[in-house]
Amino acid sequence: MMIKQVNKRVVVVQWKRFAGTDINVFSSLKGFCDSYPAYNYHTLNNYLSKKKIPFENSDIKIERQPLYKQVKRPDLPKVLFWDFDFDKIDWNRSYKTVIERVLDKGTPLDWKEMIEFYGKENVVNALKRDITFLTDMTIEAVCKYFQLSKEELKCYTKKQLHQGHWI
Repeated sequence: MMIKQVNKRVVVVQWKRFAGTDINVFSSLKGFCDSYPAYNYHTLNNYLSKKKIPFENSDIKIERQPLYKQVKRPDLPKVLFWDFDFDKIDWNRSYKTVIERVLDKGTPLDWKEMIEFYGKENVVNALKRDITFLTDMTIEAVCKYFQLSKEELKCYTKKQLHQGHWI
């Protein structure tokens, strides 16, 4: 399962009274300040916004952290997988099929989403070791995009071994 950063942040508050083990997470700085009126929202917001470092005193440490969520599948169009039950695809076990489909039939945005989900290194490794068929046009695009030579791709070397008749 992949972990993906979301464009939201949370406020992490570490209370120092228990040797740094007491931590609270708030969805907003305003929510924290409403719960603890001794801390002024405007003062903390200015400090955290300008200095980009945690606010800290003898009692507390406050910082903004990015929010992460677990992603169970890439955000790809169902039409690419018309012959599968889309909701039952095991995205980790079926990586070869998914990568092949997206590269061959997907848009540049689909490529980006697939690479974000599997990781560029994993996609390149799959191209070198696992993907056994891509069209000639896709092979050209893949080589250009990932800066690979055709000879590095398993689908190309396999195609060279199984040449058709010359007639």
